[in-house]
Amino acid sequence: MAITVYWACYEPEWMRAKEPEPVYQNFSRDKKNLDTGISLCPSVKDYMNNTFSMKSMYDYEFEVREGMDGAWTNTYNQEFYDNHVMVRSRENKLFSFLQKTIFFTEEDSLIMSGGIFPYLEDNNITQNCITIPGKFDIGKWFRMMDFAFFLRDGHDKFIIKSDEIYQYVHFDTNEKIVFKQFRMDETLHSYAKDILRSKDFKAKKVTALKDHYSLMKHKKSIIKQIKDNLI
Repeated sequence: MAITVYWACYEPEWMRAKEPEPVYQNFSRDKKNLDTGISLCPSVKDYMNNTFSMKSMYDYEFEVREGMDGAWTNTYNQEFYDNHVMVRSRENKLFSFLQKTIFFTEEDSLIMSGGIFPYLEDNNITQNCITIPGKFDIGKWFRMMDFAFFLRDGHDKFIIKSDEIYQYVHFDTNEKIVFKQFRMDETLHSYAKDILRSKDFKAKKVTALKDHYSLMKHKKSIIKQIKDNLI
């Protein structure tokens, strides 16, 4: 049995987005892992099962400078910065760099973890960042993924290159994952915004994800719209 996971990138440059790649498959093809036999270890294979790598669409840099509230960059323009860089804590060097990607499934429930540190890579992300992982149910929550991170002590610059693996994602199932890409249209945009806005202006903050999940009452409409926009 296989589970279909629908995915989309809703950046203007979405056509450059690449489907997540299985981490174990690439790991098992690496010469040093073949030479040492480590790729044949069943515990390693089981650990990486249904874990996938995500690649950056962009080359981008920004840095933390004294006397600035946000971050400084001379890459692209202010509009790009405003749409992709979120300063969560300037003092603690906590940021998000958004490459707007969304996953969804027809299954009643499928837990997906994102923001997983790309532990097999040796790149700008692993050298400069401490990524913040999280998980939610993509059968019950239609929302964009975040990519949050701290800059490491002694590092004041965020650097990412096109096609650089910046995070892993994992699906909590032993079934095979089959990805199907769709294009976000205005209707799907509005559904995603509705879900995010459902949490606003509440007298009491909701802390349990199950309380958020109970708000989504239009899953059938979302799935129908996704299927109408498959690529």
